[in-house]
Amino acid sequence: MNFLPHDPARRALLKRASVLTAASTVGAAFGAAAAFPARAQSAPASAPDAAADAVPAPVPGVQQGTWRDQSRLRDIPWRLRLPEGDRPVALVVFSHGLGGSLDGGTEWAQAWADAGIATLHLQHAGSDRAIWRGGLQGVKAAASAEQLIERGHDVQFAVEQLLKLQKDGHGAWARVRPEALGMSGHSFGAQTTLAVAGRDFRERSAPDLTESHFKAFAAFSPSAGHFPGGIKGITRPMLCLTGSLDGNPIGQERDGRYRRAVYDTLPAGAKAQLWLEGADHMSFGGGGERGAGFGQRLLGRAREPVPEKLAAHHAALIKSISTDWWRWRLLEDEAALTRLKAPKGLDPKDEWLQG
Repeated sequence: MNFLPHDPARRALLKRASVLTAASTVGAAFGAAAAFPARAQSAPASAPDAAADAVPAPVPGVQQGTWRDQSRLRDIPWRLRLPEGDRPVALVVFSHGLGGSLDGGTEWAQAWADAGIATLHLQHAGSDRAIWRGGLQGVKAAASAEQLIERGHDVQFAVEQLLKLQKDGHGAWARVRPEALGMSGHSFGAQTTLAVAGRDFRERSAPDLTESHFKAFAAFSPSAGHFPGGIKGITRPMLCLTGSLDGNPIGQERDGRYRRAVYDTLPAGAKAQLWLEGADHMSFGGGGERGAGFGQRLLGRAREPVPEKLAAHHAALIKSISTDWWRWRLLEDEAALTRLKAPKGLDPKDEWLQG
C-alpha cells in the first residue's frame, strides 16, 4: 500500500493539494479537535477529557492495545472487535471523527460483529478526544491537511501490522481474511476513508492513493470539500450515509444537502447512498462518544427533537444496510445483495440509491 508517503517533499505537495479539502471539513466533517499548544486554553468543565478515560472492563471478543510507529514516533491505539467463534472473518477498519476516540462507531461495530464481520478501530493523535482541551479553537485547528495526512499514515501502518500478525498466525489476528478488508469512518473519519479510497488531490507529484488492500468502503457523513472532482477517481465500492439534518455542528451548513455531492460525484457503477429524513450528524456517529455534539453545545445550539425521536428508526436502518453492504461487498453474500435491492423499513422520505 503506497499512499501518503513519509518523504517530506511529497508530503508537502499533498498538503498543498489537500489543504482546501481539509479546511472545508470544519463545515463538513465534524468530530474534530487537535490540541495546538499555542492555541490551547482551559477546557470547559463539561468537556471530554482523554486523561479521564478509564481502561474499559473486558468485553468478550474485544481486544485493544497500542502500536508504535517508530518512523513517526507516534502511538496508534487500536481496538479489535471479533465475532463469536473461530471462523475466518472479514474486517473493517474504522476511523473516528475529529474529537473522537476508539469508542466512535461502537454501535455499528457490534451490529457488524453479530453478522460475522470484525472491526479494527483506530485512534488518531492530534485529532482525537484530547483536542477538546483546546475548546472551539482546537476543533477548528484540527481540521487540517496535516491531520488528514497523519490519519492516512495511521491507516497504512495499522494495515501493515494486522497483515503481518495474520500471516504469522498470531492469536485472534489469524482469523482475519486479508482479501476481505473494508474501511469506514464518520465525519473526518469519512474524509480519511475517501482519501484512502483513492481521492485525487490534483497534484501530479502526489502519491497514488488507489492502491491499497481495501475491497470496499463506507463513509458516514462524508463531504466533497473544495475539490469534488477528485472524488471521480474513486472506483471501488463506496457507501455514503447521510441525512436531511446532517449539517455542520460548528459551521454554516445547517442541513445535509451539501453532503449529497459525494454520491453525485462518484463515478457510476459501484456506489450507493442511504439518505435518512430527520437524521443529524450525531445519528451517524455510532454512539459511545462523550464528545459527540459538544461543539454544537459550545455554540449554544440544542439538538433538534426530530433526530432523537427517530433515533431507533435511523439506527436500525444504518445497521441493517451497512451490514448487508459489507456482507455483499466483502463476502459476496448474494442474500445481502438481494436485500439491498429493496431495503425494508424505509420511511417515505428516506432514500436508497445505487448507481
